[in-house]
Amino acid sequence: MSETTVYLVTGSNRGLGLGLVTRILDKHEHAFVYAGARDPDNAPSLQNLQVKYPDRMSVVKCVSADVEGNTALAREIEKRHGRLDTVIANAGTICDTTGDASNISVALLEEHFRVNVIGTIVLFQAVHGLLKKSISPRFVPIGSGVGCLDGNSTKYLAGGLAYVAFPLAPGAIDTDMLRSSVAADTTGYLEKLYGKNTSVPTVEAVSSSLINIIDKSTRVNDGGKLIRVDGTQIPW
Repeated sequence: MSETTVYLVTGSNRGLGLGLVTRILDKHEHAFVYAGARDPDNAPSLQNLQVKYPDRMSVVKCVSADVEGNTALAREIEKRHGRLDTVIANAGTICDTTGDASNISVALLEEHFRVNVIGTIVLFQAVHGLLKKSISPRFVPIGSGVGCLDGNSTKYLAGGLAYVAFPLAPGAIDTDMLRSSVAADTTGYLEKLYGKNTSVPTVEAVSSSLINIIDKSTRVNDGGKLIRVDGTQIPW
């Protein structure tokens, strides 16, 4: 009998996070997924998955940058499984950063940094002891091409920066987060890139590609690199 592979996916109540959890459960018969959400009781899509996979997942409370909460979650996982094999740090936020430096909200920037940067470090510190107990540990932050000094149009968008293990940059995905960003952009630039008349990858397609990349990843080949959804590397 194959040993269970234990996953933790944060920010999994919708969008890419939900797609990743769904793909893992569909693809890996022996996977157990801790699906992290800020409010597990108000995550109907995850609750529906829980009904479908009652013995293979657990919907858990996980709030980005919450030191006490992340530590408590790690203790809960340790009691149940003793380790984590793969952690996908997907929780993040995108603020309305369409203004220029003269009028952008400092409070919004601070919140953006707290959730997307500090939140990843807090999570890693909470779970690294559990990852060390795995024979094949993976810590995969979901980042953005904005996190490097290369690229053109992606610099216009705000995204999550991550510096641990190998971050993945999924690019634009057809989610409510992207649609809200397009709607908030008064310049019309994002509408040209990702509006109604453009082709944007689906959550299902991107989730499948990312899980394939994670499954094949090694520390030697992928450690410290920023990887695109197609498997190529973004210079940074």
